[in-house]
Amino acid sequence: MKRTRYQIIRQLYSYSAVLLLAILSSCEKAGFSYNNIVDNNQQTDYILSDTLTVQVSTIKQDSIPTSGTGVLLTGRKADKYFGTTTIQSYFQIAQPPATDIPKTGSQFDSLRLIMHPNGYVAGDSLIEQSFEVYRVTNTIQIAKNLYYLYNNNSFPTEATPLGSFRGIIRPHTDKQLSIPLSADLGQQLFAMVRDKSPDVTDNAKFMDFFKGLNIRPTAKSATVSGFGAADTSLYVRLYYHVNELITTVKYIDLKMQAPNLQFNQAITDHTGTPLAPFNGNVNSLPSTATGNVAFSQPLMGAAIRIDIPYIKSLAFMGQYFKIMKVYLYLQPLSDSYIAPDRLPPRLAICQADKLNQVTDTLAYGELRIDKEFNVNTSYTFDITNYVIKEQTVTDYNSRSLFVTPSSMDVQTTLDRLAIGDQRNPKNKLKIQLYYLLYK
Repeated sequence: MKRTRYQIIRQLYSYSAVLLLAILSSCEKAGFSYNNIVDNNQQTDYILSDTLTVQVSTIKQDSIPTSGTGVLLTGRKADKYFGTTTIQSYFQIAQPPATDIPKTGSQFDSLRLIMHPNGYVAGDSLIEQSFEVYRVTNTIQIAKNLYYLYNNNSFPTEATPLGSFRGIIRPHTDKQLSIPLSADLGQQLFAMVRDKSPDVTDNAKFMDFFKGLNIRPTAKSATVSGFGAADTSLYVRLYYHVNELITTVKYIDLKMQAPNLQFNQAITDHTGTPLAPFNGNVNSLPSTATGNVAFSQPLMGAAIRIDIPYIKSLAFMGQYFKIMKVYLYLQPLSDSYIAPDRLPPRLAICQADKLNQVTDTLAYGELRIDKEFNVNTSYTFDITNYVIKEQTVTDYNSRSLFVTPSSMDVQTTLDRLAIGDQRNPKNKLKIQLYYLLYK
C-alpha cells in the first residue's frame, strides 16, 4: 500500500519526537521531569549545556577545630601535593581513683601509657613509627569566647620526654600499645596515692600538679596513626605489687578526662609543592597557578573554592528561560589516590562568603570509582537550587561553593583531594546545565 507524503512526514515527525525523548531520558537524573512544563503554543528547546565557565582556586585555611572528636592522631606524612604534615595531640589525665595501698609490703613496678589503635593509618603501615610522650606544663584550656581547640593551637611541655615508642603499628591487628613512662614520675605518683596526698585526692590540685600529656612524632616518623581518645581507650596505668602470702600485681588507671579538651595539632610545610606560596602570606591560589589543579585537605590547610561568575547572565538567553537541573562533576587526579593514599569517601559542597567563611552545607557528593580504567572516577553534586538562587541574589549576598570532606573526616583523617579544573588535560571539572528555552 502506498503511503501519502503527509503520512511519511507525520511518521518521521513521530520518530523524531520519540528519539528526542529517548535522548533526554538518557541524560535524566533522579528528580528530573519534563512533565507539565511545555507550552504547546510556543516553540520549546530542551538544551544541555556544558560550557558554563567555572573558576577554581585553592584557599588557605589556618584554623580547623580538632577538639572533642574522640580521635587522637600523631605522626608525620610527606605528600607530593600538600607537603609534609606533622601531627601531635594534647589531652588531660584525671586524678587516680581512691585506693588503699598498704604502706608496708607494697612497691611500685612501672608507669605506662596505654593507647588503643582505632584502625586508621595515613601512609605505609609497614614502616616503623616513632613518637614521644611529654608532660604539659600549662593548663590545657579553650581560649575565651571560643568553643574549640584548633589545629594550630599548642601548649608548652617539659623539654625531656617521659617516654617513647618506636616500632610497627598494625592498625587492624594491634589492639593496644603499652608505652613505658618515667620511673621517677611513677614512683612519685605511687607514693602520693599510697599516702593519700591532697595532690591526688583533690582533682583541682591534681590538675595543677599534672596538667596533661602531649604525644608528638620524632623526625624518624613517616606515618600518621589514629587512636581512640576516650577514658576507656587512653589512660596512664600505674603498676604496683603487694607482698602478701602470694605476691599480687595490681594497677591503678589514670584515665583521660575532659574529652572536649583533647585535640590534634597539625602543621604543614608546603615547600616543594604547588602550594608552596601558602608558607608565606598568600591565602588563595587560582588553579591556573597550580597546574590546573585545586586541592582540599583542611587539616593540612587547603580547601577548594568554586565560583560560577556568569550565573546571572543565563536569564538573557531567551524570552523565557527555565533551569531544570545543574550537575557538578569533580574528577580527582588519577594518580592522587593510589594506595596507601585514598580519596575522601564523602565530600560536602558548602556555600561560602567573600571571606571564605562557610555559611551553609548544600549537599554531599556521590563518589563513583572507575576500578577498571582509573580515569572516570568522579564526585557528582546536584547544585540546581544553588544556581537558581544565585540568579537573583545581590552581590553582597552572593555565595561561592566550597568543596571539603565531611566535618568528621576533616578533623580525624588526612584523606585529601586533588581535582582538575576545566582546562586540565586529563581530569576535567564538568558542569552540566539542563534548561528549557521558550522562543
